[in-house]
Amino acid sequence: MKVAITYIYPNAGEGGYFDLAVRFLDSYGKFPPGMDHDSIIVCNGSPATDETKFYFGSLPNLICLEHDGSGYDIGGFQLAARTVPCDLMVFFGSTAYLRQPNWLVRMVDAFQRHGDTLYGAMGNQGVGDIYPHIRTTGFWMSPALLNRYPIQVTRPEQRYEFEHGRSGLTTWAIQQGKQPWVVSAVGDWVLQSCNSVPGGYHNGNQENLLTGDRLTRPPYHPCD
Repeated sequence: MKVAITYIYPNAGEGGYFDLAVRFLDSYGKFPPGMDHDSIIVCNGSPATDETKFYFGSLPNLICLEHDGSGYDIGGFQLAARTVPCDLMVFFGSTAYLRQPNWLVRMVDAFQRHGDTLYGAMGNQGVGDIYPHIRTTGFWMSPALLNRYPIQVTRPEQRYEFEHGRSGLTTWAIQQGKQPWVVSAVGDWVLQSCNSVPGGYHNGNQENLLTGDRLTRPPYHPCD
């Protein structure tokens, strides 16, 4: 199986994004993936300079893509899925970082057991206008499946609809007959049960999350 990970690097690191990239790289060094993969860095709104390639040079099989920044992280994810052939692609937003060793082994294991669907490290069961969804700072699926999603995200305001709206990725996947899964260090849960993940998103100290982002730092707010 050919696997690739994608990380979004906006604005040549300006505006705090360099520090976020350092955190991602530090977490990658602390928590190895456990298996080989290609590494895609999407330079959002900036060229793929030699300096950027040097910063990310510790990642294996490095591929740098240039994107105009339209659609922010989501537009960059869609570019990577269209551009780099592989069987499974893991998508990391600019605020993402790793929290467990062998995180990629867990992701691939879930994909091989449950099939070609949508997976994430964190889920939300939804309320009101927020539809149940996989959070898009750390998710994975086959690029072929993402490429079938019918909406191209080109405007910043479309990002929220993509993540948790009526026509969003999760809702669309369910309409295709796909069951989304939330995967932690200790097991897999269907999205509808994501609030039950022990040590998962907003449960306990969130100690079993495979990945984190800006909403997984203390203080913790337990699920109701």
